Amino acid sequence: MSSVVLGILKEVLFRNRDRRANPVLDGPMRPNSRLDEARVVYTAITDPDDIAFAVDGSAYVSSGRRLMKFAAGDFASTPTIVAEFDGLATALAANPAGGVVVCVAGEGLAFADGPDSGRMLRVEGGSGLKCPTATMFAPDGGLYVCDGSADNGPERWTHDLMQKRRSGRVLRIDPSTNAVEVLASGLGWPAGICLSADGSSLIVSEAWTHDVLRLPLSGRGSGWPAIAMPNLPGYPGRIIRFGGGYCLTMFALRTQLVDFVLTEDGYRNKMIERIDPAFWIAPALRSEGHYLEPVQGGGLRKHGSVKAWAPPRSYGLVAFLDDEFEPESSLHSRVGGTCHGVTGIAATGGRVYAVSKGHGKIVEIDGETLQ
Repeated sequence: MSSVVLGILKEVLFRNRDRRANPVLDGPMRPNSRLDEARVVYTAITDPDDIAFAVDGSAYVSSGRRLMKFAAGDFASTPTIVAEFDGLATALAANPAGGVVVCVAGEGLAFADGPDSGRMLRVEGGSGLKCPTATMFAPDGGLYVCDGSADNGPERWTHDLMQKRRSGRVLRIDPSTNAVEVLASGLGWPAGICLSADGSSLIVSEAWTHDVLRLPLSGRGSGWPAIAMPNLPGYPGRIIRFGGGYCLTMFALRTQLVDFVLTEDGYRNKMIERIDPAFWIAPALRSEGHYLEPVQGGGLRKHGSVKAWAPPRSYGLVAFLDDEFEPESSLHSRVGGTCHGVTGIAATGGRVYAVSKGHGKIVEIDGETLQ
């Protein structure tokens, strides 16, 4: 049953329901341990953020302010440092002409190992490119970029969420002229972007509203942008085309406690003012297990352990969707798992590689077995 038909039935049968209530993980999204069971290909990396495969097969990973390269996609070898930047290196995209382009917070887009290697494409005006979260090359050679927030940099994502900001944008940049076009604005942390299966739209994940959006390339009309996948159980991040559908990361799960705090502005503002951000009632890429970390009731220790089904402070999730954004399968790293905070995703040769920023590792998923 499609999500549209299911939504209509719910409206008829449950007219007084909370339309944005935290949905239950069930069916193809049922929790499991498959992400923890995936093959780990590399672990000696600090704060990995994204991954991309160049046309020659080399794998590039952004890590802190560095861009790292695994020649020929050989994760058994020691990576080389391709470039170091003044700002955080975040999203990556393979350049059809060779090499990759890397988003650099506060600076722009840097080209590496291709014909324009060493070039920095800067975004002028406004706040510049303060918080780049995702990028991709358009078929005509242009670049589409998600700028997550005009108020906070990428390292302050929890601040942006708890401050209830909605200042994200989707941009189109012409590399030949440096011309910048704002395609959408006022978004709540757009964190992922790819081309739709039919090539007619941009697919953008909007983390703070828990939606996946469709932005038609033909122009703006009524209802633009449209919601392609509403009310997700987590905070959607980067998304890629895979097979006949999509592969979507969620860098954290929603909880009733965090959703509730976001509705209580007085409490939330006092928390931001008085409490160390490490101990906010907010999602995290990794739980440190500190005794001051807030926990929801079900997350209390029982007989010295926290159950895998406890409300998560951090979580790992990769979902495979069909061309209509219906979930087909998913891989999870539950409470107590070791592959949380999945922020990067890339595919090559029928396999998917996911970056766990929370636990500093790269894992390999045999995507063909999941379709």
